[in-house]
Amino acid sequence: MVTIMQMQSYKEKLLKLDDENSGELISNGSKEHAQALIYQFLSSAKKSVNITSKSLLIYNDYAIVNALNTAISRGVKIKILLDNYQGNGIGDNDFLDSCLSNKSCEIRTYDKPLKAHIVTKDDNAFRYCDNPGSNIAVASFNSPDVVKNAAKKVFGDFFNQQVKYSA
Repeated sequence: MVTIMQMQSYKEKLLKLDDENSGELISNGSKEHAQALIYQFLSSAKKSVNITSKSLLIYNDYAIVNALNTAISRGVKIKILLDNYQGNGIGDNDFLDSCLSNKSCEIRTYDKPLKAHIVTKDDNAFRYCDNPGSNIAVASFNSPDVVKNAAKKVFGDFFNQQVKYSA
């Protein structure tokens, strides 16, 4: 379990690295760390946030849902690719509900397990987890080549070929 002081320090570090557009690799080793990073991505995104996920449980957090709604109100486009999602639809997940109720969000499903969970922000920031059953990941606020690769391989044609999600 991460202490309150550790989380405050981690959030301050994320804000500093984001403000500096730093290419430093960030360890992202707990649920709380993942949520803090996702919150930071949504809070500072200018154009887009793209997500692949087995479930959106980690996103079903009050602060993250508020950051999502604020990002959408700023005109940020959201793409979500769900890995064989088995949710119950409306009312199952506040993050998903917020996306479903907004045209700025596009949600699709893939009928096979994804090999990794990825979040990208704009053209330069990413979070990458190659063990979908874990919250352990690596991230950076300035890695345009990684984001470009994810955009090409995951959030481009592949994303558009998947089934649109409907609750």
